[in-house]
Amino acid sequence: MATANLTQIIVHNNIDVAFVQRPYTILNKVAGFNKDFKNFTCGWDRIRSAIIFNNNDLDVIAITQASHKDAILTEVRYKGLKFYGASLYIPIDRDIERDLGTIEKIIRLTKGEGLLLALENNARSKIWSDTLTNARGRVMEGYVITRDVIMNVDSDAPIFESTRGRRWIDLTLCNSTLAQKIRGWTCGEEVSCADHNIIFFEIDSWANGKWTKQYTAKRYIMKAEKWEPFTHNLEKNPTEEFDCAEDIRDWTARDNEISQKIKTAPRY
Repeated sequence: MATANLTQIIVHNNIDVAFVQRPYTILNKVAGFNKDFKNFTCGWDRIRSAIIFNNNDLDVIAITQASHKDAILTEVRYKGLKFYGASLYIPIDRDIERDLGTIEKIIRLTKGEGLLLALENNARSKIWSDTLTNARGRVMEGYVITRDVIMNVDSDAPIFESTRGRRWIDLTLCNSTLAQKIRGWTCGEEVSCADHNIIFFEIDSWANGKWTKQYTAKRYIMKAEKWEPFTHNLEKNPTEEFDCAEDIRDWTARDNEISQKIKTAPRY
């Protein structure tokens, strides 16, 4: 039912690309989608990540060097735009460090190019609006803080909803090269018929008759009215977690102290 509903949403909204985790499969092949769609996966056993394309004008290549059954990386070209998109499933019963290794490989392979990462990472953190931070969330926080990746955050819409509660356990990340081309990030506006809500966003290939400027600093994309609590959590959580001095006034010094402690912190 969820696959049929997603297919209908893709067609009705003319969606070009869908990043899917834990797709419905038959004999280890993605099934249930429109036959006109192009499905990209990798691996031969229990595939749990896929990227679905619904636009024949897109030139797409699978990058197998950083792909496996739980991760698929593609190069996408359209008119003047080129970027890399990855769909990753990070199971809760596996050491998250292994999957961070896959992400690190993807970042290295795509260095200098636009990159989008769609993750079902099963990591909870107050930084991306969850009500608590678990051990996996602390590891992911440390990784995001020390890499050129930008989070898309919407604290109003939970990513996961079920009888067991509401959680923010999916992340959409992009690097600074792609950041200013992404707009319209929303979550939960369409019924998904699954426990994970659908995330929507758009990527511009051309803006105002010229290329958008590259912004090389770290950014977080979120709603303006949520800026004050977000910055409070962003400052408080890593500072408390890594026991940094409260009287540090120099943000550069604080960032350097946190980064150094992240690099040397034990992993659980």
